[in-house]
Amino acid sequence: MLAGLVLLKKLAPDITLSEMLAFLYVAENPGVRVKDLAALMETTDATASRASRSLLAPDDPGAREPGRGWLLMASNGREAVSRHLYLTEAGVELVRRLDVLIESARPIGTRPPPADLKVRR
Repeated sequence: MLAGLVLLKKLAPDITLSEMLAFLYVAENPGVRVKDLAALMETTDATASRASRSLLAPDDPGAREPGRGWLLMASNGREAVSRHLYLTEAGVELVRRLDVLIESARPIGTRPPPADLKVRR
C-alpha cells in the first residue's frame, strides 16, 4: 500500500487524497456514477465531482486542473444527465503498475515490538 501511495505521489506530486480515493474506487467500480462515488468515498457529491473531474484529460468537457487523464466521464445512453466514470488507457496502465506493487509487497506489522522497549506514559 505504501509503495502504491509513493507511486501516485511520484506521478502526480500535487495529487489529493480525494483524487486518490476517486481513482481507486473507479478502478474497482467501472461505470460508477459521481453520486455513488461520493457514497463510496464517504464524502460530498461536490468533493467527489471535483476529484473525478481532476482525473479527466485536460481537454475533456468538465475537466478541472490538473487534468491527469486517468479517467473518462461518459453517459451510458439510457440516462441523459447521469455521467459514469471509467479508466482511460493511462488509468488502466496505472492500475496495472499498482497491482504489481501490491502483489510484490511484503506484510507489514507482523513483528511485535522488542521486549526491552520502554513505553512512556
